[in-house]
Amino acid sequence: MLSGITTRVKVLFLVAVVTGALAFWTSVSKDQSGKPVYAEFIAIDTTDLVKVEFTANGETHYVAPKTNNTWFIDSKYDVRKDFITTMKLGLGRMDVKMPVASEVKDEIRKRLLSEGVHVTVSTEEATKEFWVLTNDNDNNSSYYISSKDAEPYIIYVPGFTGDLTDLFKIKAGDWRNKALFRNIPGSIQEVTLKYASSPKDGFVIQQKMNSYEVVDMKSVDSTKLYTYLSLFQRVNVDNILVDKQKDSVEFLLKTQSAEVTLSIVDHDKTQSKTIQIYKALPGTKLLYAKVVDNGELVTLNPETFYRLLVRKQWFMDK
Repeated sequence: MLSGITTRVKVLFLVAVVTGALAFWTSVSKDQSGKPVYAEFIAIDTTDLVKVEFTANGETHYVAPKTNNTWFIDSKYDVRKDFITTMKLGLGRMDVKMPVASEVKDEIRKRLLSEGVHVTVSTEEATKEFWVLTNDNDNNSSYYISSKDAEPYIIYVPGFTGDLTDLFKIKAGDWRNKALFRNIPGSIQEVTLKYASSPKDGFVIQQKMNSYEVVDMKSVDSTKLYTYLSLFQRVNVDNILVDKQKDSVEFLLKTQSAEVTLSIVDHDKTQSKTIQIYKALPGTKLLYAKVVDNGELVTLNPETFYRLLVRKQWFMDK
């Protein structure tokens, strides 16, 4: 599911797993296509998910549908759509690669129950649970068990690289939707950018009929103007600060005023937003910003965000 996990190959252990699996293979029932059927492996239908709860490292969180197109985590925050898509694909397509070798079965079962991620999947029809644990010998598979007394298996997701376990080990904050601006150019009514230290460099872009203009600028480079507006279709924050981290940064920001204020007014009022941007704090290259509409404190990647912080003269048709 998620790439970037270091592969640690232990040849002797892998040979033991394969040998044990082959010995066990013939004793397992098969379906009509000849594929082995494992009675203790749970196939999950993700078409009617109600809630997915997961416990890792002593912390329990859950994701659940908020609307047809939006999920939330812990009933607080919207979740990234790509995470939900990945989760559904993983749960719906995961399959048994092989049983765990008999000589390490007890050890793996014990590790699954003590170190693994406990996942509970609730649908409209039933609730199913399982434990998954990273397979150190193969970063494209996971150890799996469906109950404390069940047989452990090695599972994988056909067609995907990565370990299903890693998805549920991700911190709750990282599940959150990082979208800052999602404005379609034709839906933007107005963009206002103010520089506290240099008011003359600020500007206002307004929609006039079916076109746009930079207020108080007679000659505008239309290519630059529409390129700029198109940038607002997908702008993400680097991180959303919470709890102690938010408190400490807010304390430091009390000593300074916002350097830049950027406001978007959209025909879709849910996409209208105002942010106040501060100087980077000592020791960090990230920009800090406050989302005025909801009070959230976020960090911004300067390499991405500086494209939006142009000066009024940039739009002039030379």
